[in-house]
Amino acid sequence: MPLVSKVQDEVCEAIEEAFDAICKADYIAFILFIGRAEIQRGLKAHVGTDCVMEYMLDFYYDETRAAYYLDYLRKNYSRDGYNYGGSAGANDVTTELTIYSHLWESSYFMKSLYRISAIIQGKGYLWENVLPTHDVHKHFHDDVIVPLKEKGLELGTIIEKGYKSSIRNAFAHSLYTVDTRSRALYIRPKSGNEKFTFEEFQEKFLYSVILMNKMENYQEMNHNLAAEKNNALTEPFITPDGVKVQVFGKMVERGDELRPEFRMAKVIGD
Repeated sequence: MPLVSKVQDEVCEAIEEAFDAICKADYIAFILFIGRAEIQRGLKAHVGTDCVMEYMLDFYYDETRAAYYLDYLRKNYSRDGYNYGGSAGANDVTTELTIYSHLWESSYFMKSLYRISAIIQGKGYLWENVLPTHDVHKHFHDDVIVPLKEKGLELGTIIEKGYKSSIRNAFAHSLYTVDTRSRALYIRPKSGNEKFTFEEFQEKFLYSVILMNKMENYQEMNHNLAAEKNNALTEPFITPDGVKVQVFGKMVERGDELRPEFRMAKVIGD
């Protein structure tokens, strides 16, 4: 089986399994996850709660970069056997290093993985997800990869196949060399020198970029399926700022079309 097809199949199966698991573990948290729930400080005085659904700012921040990597994938991976060939090999690897490094710096993507891990651990939904600013690799390994694997979810293994902090760090600090003769990527981060064959790096790149793309696709698909029900999606629950609310799915008229959206309503009385 071609590498791209193999990776896509593995990633899709892992995401389906993870989404099913968090839905069963904590349905309200699952709805908040697919509904892009977030805290926006300062709203409570105006609308009664700082908690909102359909928070799209992170998505819009990532939109240009996502369009770039999808265009790159279509151009280069629409055929089987793409392998950084000829004199353009170094340019191809460098382009993929750029995409790879930016991907693993995306707060939008990383927040999604932290939130899935938290739900599966029984911690509920991370409304205000503050990503670590130090020891990033250790936190990500201990708080995301390990718990997912301990729960038997293949998503943890998929992330592990793609994520390599030393590659990202080496690229960010220009501590790398692409050698087309030996067909290898050499990195020199503080953690020590490492070598990855072109095939090894390509696999990490594909697991990473396909995971990010499919995560967004599955989140959007589940969001639309839930919102199209046009009724209550959760039982009443208490937000982190102490407000009793309920989430509804609605078909909302936007311009000339109806779009599925989530709405959060305050519950009045007992």
